Amino acid sequence: MAIDSTTDAAVTWQVVTGSARGAAHRASGAPSQDAAASRNTPGGAVVAIADGHGHVRHFRSADGAGLAVDVACRLATGTAARLAAITGDEKAGAEEAAWAARELAQAVVTDWRGAVAGQLEARPFTTEEQFVLGLAADEPVVPYGSTLLVAVIAGRWLVCAQIGDGDMLAVRPDGSSFSPVAGDDRLDGRRTTSLCQPDALASFRTGVHDLGREPLAAALLATDGYGNAQADEPWQPGTGRDLAELAARHDRDWFARQVPGWAERCASADGSGDDTTVALLLPRRLA
Repeated sequence: MAIDSTTDAAVTWQVVTGSARGAAHRASGAPSQDAAASRNTPGGAVVAIADGHGHVRHFRSADGAGLAVDVACRLATGTAARLAAITGDEKAGAEEAAWAARELAQAVVTDWRGAVAGQLEARPFTTEEQFVLGLAADEPVVPYGSTLLVAVIAGRWLVCAQIGDGDMLAVRPDGSSFSPVAGDDRLDGRRTTSLCQPDALASFRTGVHDLGREPLAAALLATDGYGNAQADEPWQPGTGRDLAELAARHDRDWFARQVPGWAERCASADGSGDDTTVALLLPRRLA
């Protein structure tokens, strides 16, 4: 359980998620290729979201996204225990948290590939799928291609890891905001990095934030259907201000009623038309 240094109050963290099938997918009959999973941990939380690639080469990407969030949540639960146990001075703690973030990314890549292999053993490619695979001479993992965003809060640390597009936003109580992971110039709206690429680990971006030094009002994770639906450019400053104001006025139950509707509006024909998943990490201060 963390302590908010500005109030000396104990803080636990809660997760709210919402996901909607994109209007373009509904029109074509394609399933949603987004996935989300979360877990509560002692005093903290873990959440992961993923967006399977829609291209024909990635014909099992919905499965790939589902495997990604399951693997990420399982591994991140172990990371949470490690973060909660960090002691010592601030610099040493930050270094240990950063190392835990890198190890999480490495383990996700390895275990996701293992999960894909396990599914292929249980459900081999059909004749039609084998034909599509052969057209591009792809490795068997390519049809499962997916992005992944994962966040872990435990103790005084927020640890994030991301591969591919989508957005993470950390929101301070005053409404200012920042991305807890670095950007990637290769993500140009048409191309994305992916768990299925041979050098996936090199494309993971990780970040660590010390909540003891700088508390947060909320953290947002979203697949690219959310950002692509926003009217403002950049949209992050306004969204950060809105989230800080809402978090100061409302509890988790209110957000649980609202967030699915946010995803639905973004996924609509008036929004991005793409599958959209939104996840919020929200603090709850205890007396």
